[in-house]
Amino acid sequence: MSTTRFSGPVAYSGGANQTAGGAWFTNLPIQSNPDYVFQYEDFTGIAVDGTNDWTYSQLTSGTGAILADAVGGWYEIAGTGSDNTGASLQGNEIWGPEANKNIYFETRIVSTDADQMDVFVGLCENGTLATGVPFATNNQIGFLIVDEAADIYAVCDSGGTETKTDTGVDMADGSVSGSTISGDRRLGFVVRGTGQVEFYVDRKLVTTTTDNIPTSQMTTWIAAVAGEATANKVDCDYLLTVAQRTTDGMVQYNKQP
Repeated sequence: MSTTRFSGPVAYSGGANQTAGGAWFTNLPIQSNPDYVFQYEDFTGIAVDGTNDWTYSQLTSGTGAILADAVGGWYEIAGTGSDNTGASLQGNEIWGPEANKNIYFETRIVSTDADQMDVFVGLCENGTLATGVPFATNNQIGFLIVDEAADIYAVCDSGGTETKTDTGVDMADGSVSGSTISGDRRLGFVVRGTGQVEFYVDRKLVTTTTDNIPTSQMTTWIAAVAGEATANKVDCDYLLTVAQRTTDGMVQYNKQP
């Protein structure tokens, strides 16, 4: 992978683990490669499995559901006409930065009112959906959009000590209707070991953080809370998280297939 694009490693495993006899792994799609842990939620079903795959939480009367007839599969979190209403999805805490291993994350989101929603998406400890910034927990790596501004922030938090950096890119008001998408942003990051996180917006590098990188186990998380008494919405196309299971044979990993 180049220094300005977030692409190849999410789709392919790159070079094979030659030393362990894994030559057949060369360019194997990453979801099929046992050297990687792979989680991909594409919201293509009728409903999200809130028992076995995800924990679904509501704040007051907020809602979350897969959109009907949205091409490609989209999940929508909506306020319900009252301030501080929203919802979240969080999974199992299976992701944790480790030395000499990388974690890759990417999502694609749309906000119907970009400066009137609190949004967090990325990796986070399991916690409580809360008024204001939409989680009440420490240890996070991800993106934050705060009510009253459409700024996209890159966040690393370790034990409550936070590094928050304005990416210089804003969300814009958008919508999802059938196959027509507007205002979407792709948000991604690469956790390189325990010492660096590269943040990408629309697959372009926007900032790099070396401080306050948590080492705790975290879950993939998306949360949104309305910042006004309007039924504002955040739509999510997919949640993708990939981590190296081993450090063997990863010299080629950062090269394009």
